[in-house]
Amino acid sequence: MVEFKLFGIAIRVEPTFWLTLGLLGLMSSDPRSSEDLLWLALFILAGFISILIHEMGHALMIKRYKLPTQVVLSNFGGYATYPAGILNRMQSFLVTAAGPGIQILAATVIWFISPYIGLEGNMLNQFVGIFIYISLFWALLNCLPILPLDGGQMLGAIMGPKRKAGVHLTGVITATALGLLALYTGRIFGTLFMGMFAYQNYQAWKQTKS
Repeated sequence: MVEFKLFGIAIRVEPTFWLTLGLLGLMSSDPRSSEDLLWLALFILAGFISILIHEMGHALMIKRYKLPTQVVLSNFGGYATYPAGILNRMQSFLVTAAGPGIQILAATVIWFISPYIGLEGNMLNQFVGIFIYISLFWALLNCLPILPLDGGQMLGAIMGPKRKAGVHLTGVITATALGLLALYTGRIFGTLFMGMFAYQNYQAWKQTKS
């Protein structure tokens, strides 16, 4: 387990985070040479920095509201902690939006300045490309209106606690549609991923209706 502080915010990186990034990298490549292994290492490093930026976006916004927070990176991503029941709907929306927002901003800035800073060497160019890809993919994925993704949480903040059923139903429909699309295009992992979200939201929807 790796622990450190950034801007006064405690960061904890659990072993499962590195394992998951490694598995995702392996699914995106076929490492048979030293160059392939180097690409996998760059993927893990770029993923770590990108997802850390995402979670720091949440944490810095939480800190702006003078609340305690820490960032934990684990499994398929991470989260920034804060006391429950204190933020209002607008504050909750801004805290949630800050994650994908700063991630997209970081990718855009790197993409814009990279031609002007004289990057030399294939490794640096690969790293920049992987970082931009992961940042945009992760941010856009998290903006989907599916709980527990950021998009679902933002939709929940907009609709309010009295419309939880609608938020979960939106998640079911969106996740099911994307899961079927992933199946049609042969992306079985995406189908399983979206199927999990669809099931979770369906169960939560049934509870709100009971």
